[in-house]
Amino acid sequence: MMLTRTLLPHRWLAVRSAATVVAIACAAAVFSAPQAAARQPGVIGIPEDDPFADELNPFGSGKQPDRPAPPPAPPQRPPVTLPVPFPERTLPGDPPPRPAPSQRDLPAQRPAARPARESDLDALAPFPEAAPSEEPERSPAEELLFEAEKLDREGRLEEARTVLRKATALDPQLSIAHLALGVINRRLGDFRGSVDACSKGLAVDPQNPELYLRRGIAWFHLGLHGIALEDFEDAAGIAYEDPRPELWRGLALVELDRPLEAINAYASAVRRDRTFMIAYLNRGLAYLSTGQPRKAEFDFDLAIRHDPHDVRSWFNRGVAQAAQGRYGDAVESYSAALAIDPRHEPSLRNRAAAERMVSGARR
Repeated sequence: MMLTRTLLPHRWLAVRSAATVVAIACAAAVFSAPQAAARQPGVIGIPEDDPFADELNPFGSGKQPDRPAPPPAPPQRPPVTLPVPFPERTLPGDPPPRPAPSQRDLPAQRPAARPARESDLDALAPFPEAAPSEEPERSPAEELLFEAEKLDREGRLEEARTVLRKATALDPQLSIAHLALGVINRRLGDFRGSVDACSKGLAVDPQNPELYLRRGIAWFHLGLHGIALEDFEDAAGIAYEDPRPELWRGLALVELDRPLEAINAYASAVRRDRTFMIAYLNRGLAYLSTGQPRKAEFDFDLAIRHDPHDVRSWFNRGVAQAAQGRYGDAVESYSAALAIDPRHEPSLRNRAAAERMVSGARR
């Protein structure tokens, strides 16, 4: 029977007092229950698999029953790694080559260990020379993958694609084969095939940033820049130190006519890798498109510092200087570009125009 507040005030207070007494009585009954009842499995509020369940239980003894040891994990074959999985050679965005470490940066080499004898104290060294481990046996699909890599290095892309299709059919769980097939398809101009291959790879390995990046590049070439932008964002969110996803995100934002956001994307690429020259170059172009030639010139200077032989950096530096009315400086920049490539038509044309502006100012 439900009680409502329509009762008289004194009757309502009496009912609340009675309810309080009943609650106290119920609580006393619970706390007087035997320990066995309180420690039964399934007690509300104490998970059965909580290692501290007995300690948190006010009726527990503080001693946990022995748990069976977990079964040993089955042995897993190490993932296949290639030196460079079918790199992009025709598109910007690859990481710059890292300089080889100097001799002083290399770790000191330990002398080779002598054969240990029973009485030889050197056998008790804390870090004995480990025996070289044997290379794990490759599966048939992995053998096909290495065969395709060899064909790719020889420039036989169609044959490499055929072999990779066999590898993915033989082992659909081999995500690196899907990645390689996606890159080969893109290089052959089959952008839809590249999207399909990378999508199948992501179904196997949804946390692979390279698959997101390569699929985004294929979407980009199909003109679907909004979809490409999503893939570049996913890749950037997983690979925190790789500048390429942010570079491609900037390229997609430029195509979507969002240059200010593109500038931020290029800045993020620079933060990830201060030597990533192409990010400076593209950010400078974005600054030019937004009417900020001084900032553009600064970025082109940084690009030149990282690669003094890049014609584009010198040429665009001249464009930024001319946009500021500094035609004499622009002539010098165009001349530097022509010293690298005497046939660079844009530099020839712009230098002639800048020289006319300098002559006109002198008159």
